[in-house]
Amino acid sequence: MGRRYRKKRRNNRTFRTCDEDKDIVYLNSWLSKQGMRRNDKLRLAIFNDTGRGVLTKRKILAGEELMNLPLNSTINVTTILMDIQFCNIFLENTKSCLQEYKQKLSFQSLMAFYLTFLKVQNLESKWGVYLGSLPSNYTVPYFLPNEVLCNIHDDISAVISKQKHVVNTSYHIFDEILKSNICRNYNVKQLRDSFTMSLYEWAYFTVNTRCVYMDLTKVIDLKNIEKSILSLICDNTKISLCPYLDMINHSPSAKNETKLMLSRDFNLVNVSNLNQDIFSDVRFSIYTKNNFDPYTQVFICYGDSHNLKLITEYGFFLPNNDLDYYLFTFEDIEEFLKSIGRRLSQDQISFIYSHGLNRNLYIDMKGLSYNLYGLLMVVKYYYNQTMDVSRLLYSAAICSNNKDLNSIVAPLVSEKLRKIKEKLSKLNCVENSAILDNCIALMCQYVKILENFNKC
Repeated sequence: MGRRYRKKRRNNRTFRTCDEDKDIVYLNSWLSKQGMRRNDKLRLAIFNDTGRGVLTKRKILAGEELMNLPLNSTINVTTILMDIQFCNIFLENTKSCLQEYKQKLSFQSLMAFYLTFLKVQNLESKWGVYLGSLPSNYTVPYFLPNEVLCNIHDDISAVISKQKHVVNTSYHIFDEILKSNICRNYNVKQLRDSFTMSLYEWAYFTVNTRCVYMDLTKVIDLKNIEKSILSLICDNTKISLCPYLDMINHSPSAKNETKLMLSRDFNLVNVSNLNQDIFSDVRFSIYTKNNFDPYTQVFICYGDSHNLKLITEYGFFLPNNDLDYYLFTFEDIEEFLKSIGRRLSQDQISFIYSHGLNRNLYIDMKGLSYNLYGLLMVVKYYYNQTMDVSRLLYSAAICSNNKDLNSIVAPLVSEKLRKIKEKLSKLNCVENSAILDNCIALMCQYVKILENFNKC
């Protein structure tokens, strides 16, 4: 009976281990040679609901280290700066790249460009095995065909539009730099011949979906960077690609902590004096603060994120996400009020802006956001001599359920609902894909939030 039970339980498992898969065997062997230390309870697996992730074969307790990587086995700002061939793309150039493109690029864009440089080298690069283990495509809505984009929600379209602007702008800058490069290095020439938008998009979303936060300001001095390619960067450099760690999936209930471990006292290193030996004693570690039962998936938390961010940045949807909300712009509210004859006066608008009530206007499963509630109070009570709106904003009354305020925006909510459902009906005629399924799931979540509000 016991044997039959164990066999049945194995057959009902929602995963299959994949450490025996060829690319994972190569990856594990490579990581071992790099000096990675991994909790010996962990295995890579394919899960029915999340795809590839990390499984524990024995119970893991809060406080256990999940993995520990040498800094030199992660792709971070120091990796890029120490790659002389890559830096020479910018420095051996007919253009004065450091001046012409000063602070024109995000660090994520530079990381993506560096990945394209490594990718075209294939297994000749130190990172070839790691790059070979990465997905060949991603499920973010950025990759939806144009004929579908017109029917997804405006919130999703707005994020895609911003992403396309960043990707297109940075791609053309890198393309110009490659074309004006005079370096004779074979790898640089290979990148110049192979650099395409599709390759760059793959690299950009590899970084976008898989990077982790890593602050290296305790080991490198990032103040004097005028003669470094970091002068091209307009933001910070606190992201890194960490092999194996980037295969652990997200859960909002997961708690974890990362540490940069220094085995000796460290003086800040100038970016012009970097070399591999300096960081040989620096390691990056991640600990869990959760318990995980045997034969369950191990999770970390990517941060508190609503589903709009999760699907557009990472390519997955999280059911029953309490952080989801339906966002309105101030212009939405203002135009709607005009349409029902409740035009805001200049005094009301000034009051709204001075109190920040023009931002964070949304409805979630709990109802109106604080700011939307406050804005509607201004609409209804601003000219009521018996009401002190400023006082009401900071009183307990703001948290109460006011059906009179809800009723003001009820027609707007109904109109938004109608438009979402109309788009959803059109999407039902489109061939299914994981990307589209995520968008539809989010739009259905919006319907659920707005319908819940209408019932209150």
